[in-house]
Amino acid sequence: MSDPTNFRQERIEKLLHELRYEVERGILEHDIDETLTFRFYVPLSHAIPDGVVFCEFHTRPMPRYAMQPGDQPRLRDQPRLRIVKSDNQT
Repeated sequence: MSDPTNFRQERIEKLLHELRYEVERGILEHDIDETLTFRFYVPLSHAIPDGVVFCEFHTRPMPRYAMQPGDQPRLRDQPRLRIVKSDNQT
């Protein structure tokens, strides 16, 4: 069986790519609004004692001229997710 941490990372990356596709298609086909917000908290942070992890997805319209040349990295240049396995997990 494959490493569950690697499996989870690959699954999340696949879902994020699918989300990007659905958001692009939805906006281009006028099926969804251009402003979306989705927020949630992971109730535990391994980096900050007694902390949480804040996760946010947000879309908003903006003028094309406001984009900087480096704002849209090529897909292969985008950073991969980093999943850290806790020492407490067995």
